[in-house]
Amino acid sequence: MSDPQPAARQFGLDGSPGRITPLGVGLINDTFVAEGESDGGRVILQRLNRQIFRDIPALMENVDRVTRHLRSRGVTTLEIVRTVGGELFYQDPGSGDDWRAFKFIGGTSSFSEAASPSQAEEAAHAFGEFARELVDLGPPPLHETIPDFHNIPKRLADLLEAIEADGRGRAASVRDEIDQCLARADWATVIRDARAAGDLPVRVVHNDAKIENVLFDAAGERAVCVVDLDTVMPGSVLHDFGDLVRSTVATAGEEERELDRVSVCGATFEALLRGYRCAWGQLLTPAEVDLLPDAGKLITYEQALRFLSDYLQGDVYYRISYPDQNLQRARNQLHLARLLDQL
Repeated sequence: MSDPQPAARQFGLDGSPGRITPLGVGLINDTFVAEGESDGGRVILQRLNRQIFRDIPALMENVDRVTRHLRSRGVTTLEIVRTVGGELFYQDPGSGDDWRAFKFIGGTSSFSEAASPSQAEEAAHAFGEFARELVDLGPPPLHETIPDFHNIPKRLADLLEAIEADGRGRAASVRDEIDQCLARADWATVIRDARAAGDLPVRVVHNDAKIENVLFDAAGERAVCVVDLDTVMPGSVLHDFGDLVRSTVATAGEEERELDRVSVCGATFEALLRGYRCAWGQLLTPAEVDLLPDAGKLITYEQALRFLSDYLQGDVYYRISYPDQNLQRARNQLHLARLLDQL
């Protein structure tokens, strides 16, 4: 990774040692807090992952359009810090690394899981309001920053291809998990078929709706801002609500190997549903309202497909810390999908 100090200076920041410190342990982008020169404030400096985001100019154009639109509607959102040359990002000519910066939003807190149903409801309302305010975002359509990000039929096709290739000779040992995925193959087409029938409108949505992507006030009670906008692009409200359910209602995370510890909090699920629908008011279509309760199991199933495919392919996408981690993740998500199907 290239040194963040020269990149910081490209944004008019103090790039001297000690003025830039790592922030968090993100799995995609590398994030730092840098001391800004204006008003003595802090700035978020990020090195973007070109392996995940292949078209950085398109990504940053999306973020710029979305944040400017939200700001024009009075919504608190990220604010891009342009380079000294007025660009949306900086590419280091030596390393080829791409860097961007945002103004730091002070007085906020973030959470990896919901502390209470009321906090979950507030997060759901924030994501619903975020997408609602983008309904009238003008043309052209936003760029697709990660193609087929929530294309569940393709995820199933990828699994079938991985089973057929079986390049690591693992398929025979995971026959039960494969059978569970194939037994629910009809889940893969629910969103696609509803969209094809004209029942589900294409919306501008976040596409990575997790409570950790919401900044709360210092007390952790009121949502202030939705962040991590790299996957904001055309999609369905079911993608956002489904991923929010998947990542919020379980009593243990997707890394939990003891499945008897994974259950579903019904009160949190109802809070999510209440918060998301409240934010949209009457703007959701009847099909969107009808399918929202099923969105959690559909997106959880999608994630199980992705984990199992990656395991069969030799763990080429998701980082692992032990050999069968993606298999354990797939088992976890299949178990959670079954529980969500029973709600």
